[in-house]
Amino acid sequence: MCYIDVDLATDMSHLRELIEAIRTEGYDFSTGSRMMPSSDVKRSAKRSFASKGFNFFTRTLLNSGLYDHQCGFKAFKRESLMSFIDSVEDKHWFWDTEVLIRAQHTGYKVKEFPVKWRHGGVTKVDLVKDVFGMGSQIIRLWWQLKGSHIGGNRKIILALILSMILLVLIFIIVGIEDVWNAIVSASPLIIGIAVLIYLLSWPIRGLRYKHILSQLGYDESLNFITGSIFISQSANVILPARIGDITRPYILKKKKQIPLTTGMSSVAIERVFDIIAITVIGILSVLIVMGEKSVANWMMPVMVSSVIAILFFFLAVFFLSSKTKDGISPIERIIKRFLKSGDRTDKIVKIAEKFIEEIYIISTNPKSFTVVFFSSLLIWTVDIATCYLVLMAFPLVQNSVSHTTLIAVVFLAVAVGNLVKMIPTTPGGIGTYESALTVVLSIAGIPVYISAAVAVIDHFIKNSITLVFGALYLISFNMNWQEVLKIKDE
Repeated sequence: MCYIDVDLATDMSHLRELIEAIRTEGYDFSTGSRMMPSSDVKRSAKRSFASKGFNFFTRTLLNSGLYDHQCGFKAFKRESLMSFIDSVEDKHWFWDTEVLIRAQHTGYKVKEFPVKWRHGGVTKVDLVKDVFGMGSQIIRLWWQLKGSHIGGNRKIILALILSMILLVLIFIIVGIEDVWNAIVSASPLIIGIAVLIYLLSWPIRGLRYKHILSQLGYDESLNFITGSIFISQSANVILPARIGDITRPYILKKKKQIPLTTGMSSVAIERVFDIIAITVIGILSVLIVMGEKSVANWMMPVMVSSVIAILFFFLAVFFLSSKTKDGISPIERIIKRFLKSGDRTDKIVKIAEKFIEEIYIISTNPKSFTVVFFSSLLIWTVDIATCYLVLMAFPLVQNSVSHTTLIAVVFLAVAVGNLVKMIPTTPGGIGTYESALTVVLSIAGIPVYISAAVAVIDHFIKNSITLVFGALYLISFNMNWQEVLKIKDE
């Protein structure tokens, strides 16, 4: 049994090879391929990008050994197909992909061979609609084949899929070809300088965290501190909802015997000051941009909400760290209201009190507050400078907007992008960060396709550096990714 696309997009000279694979070569399934190195294919960049993305996720998530799952040029051995045809659920574009995946998982032999292929010009595929449709089918089939065996990693994989779908959707809405052409037009020299500038932020991160730990009574080397940050931030790129932050206390405990409560409180302090710095930068940027351009109605509420959250946090710390006349802290009263008295409850109270006390130490010490606050501002200024340089790598941008407005808009874009990243959706904020950055940059009059290209390159630089150095420090610490990622389940 075989079928071909009605527009004869695949050259019919391949028909004999398609059939003979089943009839004489002993294969159960055969399929033409537009993705093999020797394939001869002509199609638009938009469809090529979407197809490569689809096949990449199919190979990765569904454990397929094929390059191309959707070439409309396939043949089946009747009895092999009929043995599992009832388990194939899709009735639309994913049908042949599901057949090939189930055939491989069942143990049937599949032959894939390169073909000459030309786009017919007319198609019933709705690219935006079918990106979501096909993505949901990949998730559905993955869940059926592997979901019951993966346990806690299911959420990670689903979050990664979501982030990739968001990126693809951005490209499709903005225009894949326009974004791609913008990316390849960027100045490699300026991009290289941006990479070097971003690297400068990491020693500053190390110095800030070293100061926080020293105030809590632990003085470790800058190299070790910076390495632990690289690893935890790498885990944040992989895991959603900033779960990677819990890996740093684990590393401090394992390598330097620093208590987990100190590790958790020190990371909490770091995160709070990150939000403070980003919010201050964002508000200043909004005020500058408002002087020259109108801004979206939702931006100021985002910043005000962050300010309210920060004030609430510090008020909560001051309240919970206070003592009543009877010597009982509010945190102890709260815990004992919900838990029965006993040794276990007393232990929880001590851990919670120590956690609050250590945050209080940094928050109320003027010198420590100043050092951590200004180092946080410097870290995010370097982060913003990286994005600004990426923007300057595009010739069309340099004369389109005044430099004052451009700098303020970049400050605002990075601030909003990083605030959005804190929403627990995708790993490392992939997809959400690019969306926020694209929207804010385009408000300043920067072409939307350039805004999207800047967002992608900027985030790629930052995530790539984080992952590369995270991997190097894992080797240096004699650890591995499996050990780090298992921490979230403990």
